[in-house]
Amino acid sequence: MLAARTPVSLHRRIAAAGQQRRCIVGSERKRGRTERRRFTQSLEIFSKHSPPIPPRAPPAAAAAAAGSEAKPPWQPPVLENAAFEEYYKVQQIVCKEEWNTFMGVLRKPLPATFRINTCCQFYKEICSKLENGFKRSLESEVSNVNGEDAISPLPWYPGNLAWQLNFSRKELRKNQALESFHEFLKHESEVGNITRQEAVSMVPPLFLNVQPDHHILDMCAAPGSKTFQLLEMIHQSKESGLLPGALVHFSLKMYKDTCKSQRLEFDRILCDVPCSGDGTIRKGHDMWRKWNSGMGNQLHLLQVNIAMRGIELLKVGGRMVYSTCSMNPVENEAVIAELLRRSGNSVELLDVSSELPELVRRPGLSTWKVQDRVSWFQTHDDVPDDRKDVVLPSMFPSSNSTEESHPMCGDVEVNIDNRGSFSRNINIEERSNVNHDTDGASISSTNKIDSTSKFPLHRCIRIVPHDQNSGAFFIAVLHKLSPLNGSLIEGTKIQHKLAVALLRKEPGPGTIPYETILTRQQLKVSEVVDDAEMLGTRQDLSTDNRTSKHKNSTEVEMDFNDVENAQAESGDTMKMQKQSRWKGVDPVLFFKDDAVIKSITSFFGIKESFPLEGHLVTRSADNARRIYYISKSVKQILELNAEVGEQLKIASLGVKMFERHRSKDGCSCAYRLSYEGLSLLLPYISRRILYASPLDFLRLLQYRSINFAQFVDTRFGEEAASLMPGCCIVVLLEGNKPAVYISKDPSTVAIVCWRGKGTMNVMVSPPDRKDLLEKMANHLGLEDCTEEDWNRRNLVTGLID
Repeated sequence: MLAARTPVSLHRRIAAAGQQRRCIVGSERKRGRTERRRFTQSLEIFSKHSPPIPPRAPPAAAAAAAGSEAKPPWQPPVLENAAFEEYYKVQQIVCKEEWNTFMGVLRKPLPATFRINTCCQFYKEICSKLENGFKRSLESEVSNVNGEDAISPLPWYPGNLAWQLNFSRKELRKNQALESFHEFLKHESEVGNITRQEAVSMVPPLFLNVQPDHHILDMCAAPGSKTFQLLEMIHQSKESGLLPGALVHFSLKMYKDTCKSQRLEFDRILCDVPCSGDGTIRKGHDMWRKWNSGMGNQLHLLQVNIAMRGIELLKVGGRMVYSTCSMNPVENEAVIAELLRRSGNSVELLDVSSELPELVRRPGLSTWKVQDRVSWFQTHDDVPDDRKDVVLPSMFPSSNSTEESHPMCGDVEVNIDNRGSFSRNINIEERSNVNHDTDGASISSTNKIDSTSKFPLHRCIRIVPHDQNSGAFFIAVLHKLSPLNGSLIEGTKIQHKLAVALLRKEPGPGTIPYETILTRQQLKVSEVVDDAEMLGTRQDLSTDNRTSKHKNSTEVEMDFNDVENAQAESGDTMKMQKQSRWKGVDPVLFFKDDAVIKSITSFFGIKESFPLEGHLVTRSADNARRIYYISKSVKQILELNAEVGEQLKIASLGVKMFERHRSKDGCSCAYRLSYEGLSLLLPYISRRILYASPLDFLRLLQYRSINFAQFVDTRFGEEAASLMPGCCIVVLLEGNKPAVYISKDPSTVAIVCWRGKGTMNVMVSPPDRKDLLEKMANHLGLEDCTEEDWNRRNLVTGLID
């Protein structure tokens, strides 16, 4: 070892190494000179037998020439697709008289929209700043050809919590008058106070009528903006200082023992399925080039099976919202009709025309046609025999039964990465009187069969872009009346390669579940469920192996068999399987160190009314760095998951409540509070709380670390100095409120700090500190004041006394 050698021997080794290096370098230099000489000789020979080299162009000119040859000049995207126009003219999604208006809006940029997070402590201040600040100031600075306000609240969103920017993203970045507003949006988005989300994407959760005690499943939660929206809803009416009893997004069949299964069912289900995404064509110009009618056909069965699985997991009396960002009736009304066929009288399609009255909408279609390649069909009987496995009976409005599933095949380009967006209340009678002009399209129909659906599909909601300057969207609200008959859903298996590819795709827009958020602080639980569970099969793990006559279904059935075999294993083999499956993800362990829990409880004076035991989890077995707090409903899920062999993959969960510290200040407690969980725990803490004046509170946020003697309020400095070293809470003292009531007030502003040897240090991230600084200054009317101004205007003295 180097450390065991004497300085002399070490010096000798270094000298010897240097000598060896010099020898090597010398030989390399000699070899280099030889090579250069040979290269020069070769160059002289070459120059004698080659034409003269033209003079070299200046570097700038050469680069320009190379660039012009390699890359053609930028051209605007072509916003045309003849097949797209023909398809939707035939489907009559809008009247012939408004077709040009419809297409004109599709070619215009989509306005940016965002939603205010009601879980944000200062969300009312944000609303006020938008209404009384930016809206008025931008009125005169940003012109709009249509006379619209630069920014305006979406009229149909409750509480004016969603806003639309009536100018393009390019203007937002380039217009100097919008610079401060752009910075405001970026900052508020960074700290989670607002969510940038397409307007029509906000609609489906609003039709769920979520309550704070509901268990909610978000079946296709990517990228997750609707899941955040659901979480905000369950937090709005919860009791202060407690996590809501609601739960968002689990999709798992729990097995308590080998004989009896306990299914986790849901009060509300959001089924925003993967789709072709042509409703997002205003923001995804590539869709004009990629679109073809096969995109919707290829996804139809996948959508049916996902939605049927949702209905199966829905509680009796529960509500499920099915939605897509597609305009295609094969992905929309055809799916709903098939769900109603398979469900019998167990499910009804609700009329929600009285809900969200300000939302302009149109009724669903009752009749449509199916296109396969260049041919159009009105019924499945018209489809050639060699295409009946591709064009399914369930795609047609007149289909009576599709109890068995059908394979899908064919090489059709499918775009599932475009997710999207929602439009005029049209009378149903008007829809039936529309002239079905097909503009010369060839429609094959050998039988005179009524091609109108028997189901009340007019209760579905269609949002078209030119009604409220938005994207396009489809929504249907289903209500479960009774349990499903098992035979009705035997066919809910996906048996084509596309479905398997979607399931095995990395999480991203348009793929099936994964991201689930359990609390307002972006607490995510990501799940990976067995294919058999995800695809909605009814077979239990003990079901006999079965194969299909179709090649594609055999592939999927084999996957199911692998799952069954894995479940049957036990002991070390099962443990190895589990470790392999969840590779790279730490296990979730209940934190049961009583000594540590008692130390934390005693140090911070946490009251017994706040349940800690049984609600704390960690991701490491020894010396847990972080301890998370979970609600009762999540606790029950984790206990069930442990009983069934960790079938649920959990990426992260709970509110981060405590973190292990490394301070050597002599603190008696090994853990400090996390700012993330402070608002939840503060009403139950009785020790280590300091109350600061607005000026000292702002100075702490601004400078992060302040010496005890430098506080404006000497009394506060003395109290801080007398506190034992360790973590503490600093609460903003406002007005004449008694300190005992402040910590129990949901509007209380507080931060986590560390009482060091001679300083008070803020334990809050820079973005959160910046956010608090701005909100505090605005809240107290001090945004334009210097410290001298505050003292001169006696804004602090009265508050301290």
